[in-house]
Amino acid sequence: MYCRILFPIVLFSLILTSCVDDELAQQFEFADIELVMKGRYDGSPLVKNRPYAYKDGSRIRFSDFTFFVSNLTTIVNADESFALDEVEYVDLTLFQGDIAAEEGYKLNVGRAPTGDYSGFSFGIGVPPELNRTTTDEYGANHPLGSQDRYDESLNGFKFLVIAGEVDYNSDGNFDENFNFTIGFNQNYKKISSTEQIEVLPDITNKIEIEIDLMKVLDSGIRAIDFSTQLKTTKDPLDDIMLLLNSNFDGAITVN
Repeated sequence: MYCRILFPIVLFSLILTSCVDDELAQQFEFADIELVMKGRYDGSPLVKNRPYAYKDGSRIRFSDFTFFVSNLTTIVNADESFALDEVEYVDLTLFQGDIAAEEGYKLNVGRAPTGDYSGFSFGIGVPPELNRTTTDEYGANHPLGSQDRYDESLNGFKFLVIAGEVDYNSDGNFDENFNFTIGFNQNYKKISSTEQIEVLPDITNKIEIEIDLMKVLDSGIRAIDFSTQLKTTKDPLDDIMLLLNSNFDGAITVN
């Protein structure tokens, strides 16, 4: 009896969902959205292991600049928005030369209704509702499915990693390694842009996001001191985590 009652209910739910999807498809015309992430250092392309000058006269090079982006959303107005992908993983130290770095890290992040949008928002890191999960809850190809992106001592996933080496006197010999890893729910960073976006039909629409790593390290007000700051701790109130998080606002450009 239970099965005979349940089947019509499930069938009705599937039909209703299909009808809602059909109505939305008729109401809106959708188009693909591609997110293009580009790394910069003081305006120049960010290339893996290339030495860059730092403010104190030292030189630094990066072996790792990876992070999660999440809750990708196109904004119509204060009351209306359209959600794209929930979470993706970005690696901006894949690139060995300027051409590849200029092309950027590309992600298909879903489809949105065509039309004009007043902005775009996203998070850097993993939102709390997903940060409660673990890698074994996902498939190997899911952004959250890789064990090396998770750290139990951070109470969840590694939101962002910046790692490399510093050459204190710019003599070509790199003296120390640095590794900055951000985690913990309270350090999830929300970014909002008021850059207008037009989504056109029948094409792949690109949203470009540039992150200038020099400005992440040095905002002009707060800066990493590589002579004393080489590694983040497992404290959610770690000084380096808080500094980097606060500097992100001035380091990101959405086009």
